[in-house]
Amino acid sequence: MTTPPTDQETQPRVLLSLNDGIAQVVLNRPDKHNSLDMDLITALLEVLSTLNNTRDLRVVILSGSGQSFCSGLDVAGVMSDPKNIQWLLSGCDGYPHNKVQHLALGWRSLQVPVIAVVEGYCYGGGLQMIMGADLRIAHPEARLSVMEGRWGIIPDMGISVTARGCVREDVLMRMTLTAEVISGETALQEGMVTEVAVDPMQRAQQLAVEICKRSPDMVKSTKRLLRDSYTQTDDERLAMEEKLQRRLLGSPNQMEAVMANLQKRDPIFNTD
Repeated sequence: MTTPPTDQETQPRVLLSLNDGIAQVVLNRPDKHNSLDMDLITALLEVLSTLNNTRDLRVVILSGSGQSFCSGLDVAGVMSDPKNIQWLLSGCDGYPHNKVQHLALGWRSLQVPVIAVVEGYCYGGGLQMIMGADLRIAHPEARLSVMEGRWGIIPDMGISVTARGCVREDVLMRMTLTAEVISGETALQEGMVTEVAVDPMQRAQQLAVEICKRSPDMVKSTKRLLRDSYTQTDDERLAMEEKLQRRLLGSPNQMEAVMANLQKRDPIFNTD
């Protein structure tokens, strides 16, 4: 006799909504602490593609439903079929990395800021995903870990790129070798999160609203400058800084920002 699917099994693995330029992306497998099975992974890749082609997008808030952000890879489910591993390690169309790396690097590739909300468990793949976000707001008692070492593997979702400039190399080495679990407060001290807040979703929404008050051209240029500069020489960084600034100076949105400040009113930006 076939067991009927539960209500949770029939729900979308990822919930996506867009209001006033703010996209809410919610991992939706709460009964499993949003662990990454193939359905959730596929849904996330589809959402990243959708967001990359969404007009009027200003900010993304990434979170998990239920008690946790993401407890990592559903090892039993994903590794039960060797074809899954081959697919995850295959190329991601349009990018120089593979599909599983895109689960983290895909957030970096978006033109707009991504804010991750970290509550409950944030292990393994979950931690690597939030490292791909631009800002990470954690509950003080959230639990974070580079968990892959417990399974005899290394973290392979781009953390060698995304952690650069945030987490000291020796700290990341220690956490990877030991698979230790740290709190949100400790993660703040170690550079893994941007802030801690008793209500991280509320803080993320507050930041998103503040970002939406700024020129969308400035916001996108800021992300590009700070995201791409890590792989450049000092001369290349300075050249990019000048190039981006020249594009902004005198542009309609930049002039609107000036006039709104002088006239003490809210700016009205063109988001096309």
